[in-house]
Amino acid sequence: MTDLKHLFFSLGLEQLDLSEKEKNIINAFIEQSTPRFNDICHQRQDKEPLTLLLGYMTQQHHIASSRWIEQQAAYHQMQSVFESTVGTEHASKFLNQDADEYILITLLWLFVQGANKIDYSYANEQAETLLAHINEETKESNDSKEDEQLRQRLMQAFYQGKKTTQQSLFTKLRRMFMLSQQQ
Repeated sequence: MTDLKHLFFSLGLEQLDLSEKEKNIINAFIEQSTPRFNDICHQRQDKEPLTLLLGYMTQQHHIASSRWIEQQAAYHQMQSVFESTVGTEHASKFLNQDADEYILITLLWLFVQGANKIDYSYANEQAETLLAHINEETKESNDSKEDEQLRQRLMQAFYQGKKTTQQSLFTKLRRMFMLSQQQ
């Protein structure tokens, strides 16, 4: 049985630049996901855990994306109530917490894509799709600097996953070379 938290950490999760709040959200996500992921691993013992994790994270990303899109009407209504009762300036202080979860699940998904050596262009396209969803659905003005920083952060997660699997491949090759030298 594969421990989901251990699998994420073996990919270098701790090397991602995350705030304490983000770490807490990710830890809660991993804790909630562990039983289902363990079931998947048990049912599909013929597959590598990393491959199964990609499938699982793709599903979780799809769920988070769908939830984000579906809940935007309610969010806009709530935001209108805030604006009419406390004013626009104070209403802007109320942030949609779902955005954090959507962003972090996407970050983890791209991280796992990198570890599975998925093409950069697909990962970049998905990062841009997330930005479009958030900007379109929250009807916020597009701050290209903030958008670019978030896109870069998402792609850094992708490259961290890719880097970790490349390093582990290098370590395996080096170990094989050392064993062949000893014979």
